[in-house]
Amino acid sequence: MDKPKYEIGKVEILMGWVCNNNCIFCSVGHKLPERTIKPWKVVKEHINYGKRVKSGTISFSGGEPTIINYLEKAVKYSKKLGFKTIEIQSNGRMFSYMDFAEKMVKSGANRFLISIHADNPELGDTLNRVKGSFNQTIQGIKNLNKLNVENLRFSVVINKLNYKRLEKITDFLLQFNPLGMHVNYVIIDGHAYTYKESIMPPRMSVVAPYIYKAIRRVKKEGQDKEIWIYSFPYCLMQGYEFTIAEMGTMDSRLIGPDFDVSLQENRHKFRIKKESCKKCKYYKLCLGPWKRYAKMFGFEEFKPVPGKMIEDANELMSQDYKF
Repeated sequence: MDKPKYEIGKVEILMGWVCNNNCIFCSVGHKLPERTIKPWKVVKEHINYGKRVKSGTISFSGGEPTIINYLEKAVKYSKKLGFKTIEIQSNGRMFSYMDFAEKMVKSGANRFLISIHADNPELGDTLNRVKGSFNQTIQGIKNLNKLNVENLRFSVVINKLNYKRLEKITDFLLQFNPLGMHVNYVIIDGHAYTYKESIMPPRMSVVAPYIYKAIRRVKKEGQDKEIWIYSFPYCLMQGYEFTIAEMGTMDSRLIGPDFDVSLQENRHKFRIKKESCKKCKYYKLCLGPWKRYAKMFGFEEFKPVPGKMIEDANELMSQDYKF
């Protein structure tokens, strides 16, 4: 692995192309038929790499990591090496089995990022394309609550079927006392690209007001609650800039079955800014939209914001990411 260009805050290990859901918007859905699972000895070396680069967080993702039989071993090994935060990114369904949820917590997992994109079974199962999956995820979340997991987070992917319900989804999820929410505009790849006619939300400028409502709802619950917005340029987030997730230079390293990338470098590679963006006060911080998004929707909605150039993201930060 190359020497990292940025300071690494998290090493995320994508353990395999396997999942027990079949989400219609999944950006890696086209990879799942491969059924590739990394051998444990390879994952162990990735964990060692995280230690060598002094990453504070090790994260296990997929696909769905909870259906890979050596996840407990990986969590225990990470704890042995002394990682401050050991994260599992999951759809939460396996945590509906209390013995499994308890095993993961006792093994050392202390941050859980649960993907959930609805506030009711009908919508949830439609998006997951597995009947009963929504209720299973909710039971998993309840079990994590019973186990007093403090660092519980939810990841919501914005799509055509749920964007108007974002405030209701937020309100529903807050009952489970998460530390934070991560809201992502759908990445136009994999299943999301294949089924774009069915699942693509409107352009970002149309979706943005629904995001503002969700942000206000989270902050009404308490200023210590975090909400992070992904993929939106700064010009659409005026007044809510503090929620933009890609602020700063702290990097995550994503290591998959057939790739190893710096997320920070990847964002610069696959996102785009126009010449007109140079007139915007956020120019030096903003990454612009994804190139595929700009190709699909154009660039007209993104307008330069006048004012003194902001060069330090710390000027905008009012919430800390709690690792």
